[in-house]
Amino acid sequence: MKKIQVILLAIVLPMVAIAQPSKVLTDAQKVLDKAYAASQDAKKATKAATWQSLSDAYVKAFDAPIQNLLAGTAKSEVDIFLKGQTPIASSEKEGAEGTTYTVVSYADKDLYYRDNTLDFWIVTKPVDADALSKAMEALEKAYSLDPKAATNKDYAVKAQSIHDNLYTEALYTYLSGNTAKAGSLFENTAKVSEGKIINAFDSLSTYYSGLMAAMAGDADKAMKLYITCSEKGFYNDGTVFSNLAEIYKAKGDVAKARSLLEEGFAKFPNSQPILVGLINHYLETNAEPSKLFDLLHAAQANDPKNASLYYVEGDANRKLGNDEQAVALFEKSTAIDPTYIYGVLNIGILYYDKAVEISEKASQEMDDAKYNVLLGELNSYLEKAISPFERSFNLTDDQEIKMAVADYLKNIYFRFRDKGADYQTAYDKYNNFVKGE
Repeated sequence: MKKIQVILLAIVLPMVAIAQPSKVLTDAQKVLDKAYAASQDAKKATKAATWQSLSDAYVKAFDAPIQNLLAGTAKSEVDIFLKGQTPIASSEKEGAEGTTYTVVSYADKDLYYRDNTLDFWIVTKPVDADALSKAMEALEKAYSLDPKAATNKDYAVKAQSIHDNLYTEALYTYLSGNTAKAGSLFENTAKVSEGKIINAFDSLSTYYSGLMAAMAGDADKAMKLYITCSEKGFYNDGTVFSNLAEIYKAKGDVAKARSLLEEGFAKFPNSQPILVGLINHYLETNAEPSKLFDLLHAAQANDPKNASLYYVEGDANRKLGNDEQAVALFEKSTAIDPTYIYGVLNIGILYYDKAVEISEKASQEMDDAKYNVLLGELNSYLEKAISPFERSFNLTDDQEIKMAVADYLKNIYFRFRDKGADYQTAYDKYNNFVKGE
């Protein structure tokens, strides 16, 4: 499953006295009813202010059930904010990306917690189920009636606020697991941007609409939306190409899928989805992957100091089973740029993975002589992994990478700790690092 990568900007809200939820909702409904009634009056309906008020009322109606909720707030604080509102149920639920949430249900909303922290919420009983879209329609009506609208920045500010609320609602709906509804919400979000007030292409919302459609099994709709992204010059780091290629492949048009992957690779040679797609294509069609390497070599010729291009070629060779070439290219990538540790790091990972592969074979081998041969190969690969792992550990200041490398080295040195004092000392060093000592 493709994951949506998200950055949520926290807005610090003032601590205020919380009104009883019934009063908040009732007040929002009263304001909305009054504004709607005004919009139905023939005389008032000709005034921009009437429609602005209706738009504001719909926004207030949308916000009423979630007033004062803030993602990232501790559950204990949320309980204070929602004083007077009683939970009616609590359950565990797995979200769209495999995350398990504790869902606390209220009469009008579900709050999704992770580690006692509020991640997001879903309104289950809104004042108006389509409040934000109606808010935008009313705002655009006001814009069309206002002779000074083009110079009034308030319209753009309000439209952007409606857009952002819709985007957040779409995101939360996706995270809760309702991809079909999330896709519709992302589409509505894109329409707000494309309207006459903002008048801009919303690349992310359009892309996510396509992603949701693909997840829901509507390949034709996903294709249309991805093509729109491509025509607008938005490729999402190459995933538009790889996603489109998957659709064409599923439809049986292998040639088109390959063409898209090659076009995408030319633009995004570091894109793993594109690289994997190309490699799978060559493996599945028994075709020589010379075109892939021709593309890589052309990219290297244009940018010979780009270490990542040699890493990508090494990764491709590894996936194709060409381990010696992979090691040489990984080594070259770090030689070109000593700060680029991924090359030498992946030499260690390659050797370690080979050892794991042999270990699995050895565990099923009943012949003692053959078992001992496999054991010797296993130990040889683990010994080979030590140097690149230690180089990686010393080259990087990234604590997350250092921790992962230390874990590899700890496991290797533990196996060899009886070979001598140096091995035991190294095991102690990396084991203590992993433990934070």
